[in-house]
Amino acid sequence: MDDVVGLLVLVGLAVLAMPVLLIVALVSVSGLKRRVATLEAQVAQLRAARVAEPAPAPASTVSAPAAPVEDEGPTLADLMRDAAPPPRATPAPAPAAPERAAGPPPIPSAPQTPTPAPAAPPMPPRPPRPVAPSRPDFATTAVRAVQRWFTVGNVPVKIGMLVLFAGVAALLKYGADQGWFTLPPELRLAGVAAAALGALVFAWRKRESNRVFALSLQGGAIGVLLLVVFAAFKIFGLMPVGAAFALSIALVAGAGMLAVLQDAKALAVFALLAGFLAPIWLSTGSGNHVALFSYYAVLNAAIVGIAWYKSWRLLNLLGFVFTFGIGTVWGLFDYDPAKYGTTQPFLALFFVFYLLIPLLFARRQPASRRDFIDGCLVFGMPLVAFSLQAGLMQGGTFEDSRMPLAFCALGLGVLYAGLSWLLRRRENYDVLAQSYALLAVGFATLAVPLALSAQATASVFALEGAALVWLGLRQSRLLPQLTGAGLQMAAAFAFFIARADAWSSGGFDATAHPMFANAPFMSALLIALAGLASAWSYRGRLGAVAGLYYLWGLLWWVGNGVHE
Repeated sequence: MDDVVGLLVLVGLAVLAMPVLLIVALVSVSGLKRRVATLEAQVAQLRAARVAEPAPAPASTVSAPAAPVEDEGPTLADLMRDAAPPPRATPAPAPAAPERAAGPPPIPSAPQTPTPAPAAPPMPPRPPRPVAPSRPDFATTAVRAVQRWFTVGNVPVKIGMLVLFAGVAALLKYGADQGWFTLPPELRLAGVAAAALGALVFAWRKRESNRVFALSLQGGAIGVLLLVVFAAFKIFGLMPVGAAFALSIALVAGAGMLAVLQDAKALAVFALLAGFLAPIWLSTGSGNHVALFSYYAVLNAAIVGIAWYKSWRLLNLLGFVFTFGIGTVWGLFDYDPAKYGTTQPFLALFFVFYLLIPLLFARRQPASRRDFIDGCLVFGMPLVAFSLQAGLMQGGTFEDSRMPLAFCALGLGVLYAGLSWLLRRRENYDVLAQSYALLAVGFATLAVPLALSAQATASVFALEGAALVWLGLRQSRLLPQLTGAGLQMAAAFAFFIARADAWSSGGFDATAHPMFANAPFMSALLIALAGLASAWSYRGRLGAVAGLYYLWGLLWWVGNGVHE
């Protein structure tokens, strides 16, 4: 009985589809007739306009003079001039005037009336400016799109596909009601994974004939496979966390390889986002930071490998933001000094990764464009990494001493000085070498106030701001210049906050420290030097901006000296 009902449902759908097809056919025919009538009317209008158009006037009538001169015939002097024999040529170097035959002087001819200049033709009137047609609203656009879908193209096939979808949906509903699809979750997930793998293989075979479609299908298939891993681990509990992470890493690595092989940056960005978000949706709440940072180390090693072959700046920036951003969040909420030994190696490893990436980015640029460097990583990464290093050294064995952080700053200065010296010996790396030289000077200078006090943030912001101003002027980019100015303002703000805390708590006694060799003086001196260095960078380019920076640095210099 149930089979008969299902058969009757399918027959009913087929019967209902016939009137729909007839209506669509009639609508298509009427639309075609209307379009033919419109085209015929437009052709008739064009023919009528061509017939009514006046013939263009000949060029001779346009250039003819307004008042013709009446011909009065030749004069006596003209007749005698015509009857004279032609003059003999003389070997003189300069052309001589023609000699006239001996005889009575010629009678001067009567003055002729000057011919008036032809009148310029009148300029045609300027055609009126066409009025831009008004754009239809969303409802009208949607109705037109639906009407076009039903009237343009292979309409019977489209209607047949709709009927097929309706029939398949009814069949699936009937099968679900009868219990035909009651399968265990393992088989369901295996079927979805097999379909995704088939789509991935099909997209790979279509990568040359239809690139956009193939890349979109590849990204969707890898996303479905990642969702299968997530469902097997989180929803059904069919997979341990180690296997889920291993499969996620394999899928992300495969997507990265496909992106490099096909030169598809969008696919690489998708793989990177999926890789960095995988620990979030696969988290068990155990708080194992070693496993988290080990996984991120693998991802960042893949980014370095891609940077060896491709100069994809967006990929580098995303890796930097996710790595140091998630690390900062973890440090704010879950770090304690007991975890220093298992955290410091990962911070050093991430620093090395993003120290190499700007070098690889510059190496992949053409020789004429190697002065275009990635300022966000060149200057931003040391700033963020040094701030995180200062956070790691708060508490524990480093609570009562700032000398280890000062030695870290001095070591960074030596490292960047060595890189600058090596790059100066290579061609077309001048901008990167100068940037590293600025960082070397900045960190070496920063080691002095760090050895005396904890006011490192203001000094870092001021020095990095001056460096970004110089880089923005060197590359003629406005964003680094504005960022540098903002960093110097932030340095002043951080300095005043630190001084207010010290004054309110009574933690700084001016009489207990020698003159000039104390932390507040050195920090304010660095802010003043950063402003004066920015003014020096703007000299001869923007006088008003250079004056503002000079005034800013001078105020800090004088105020610091008066206070001291």
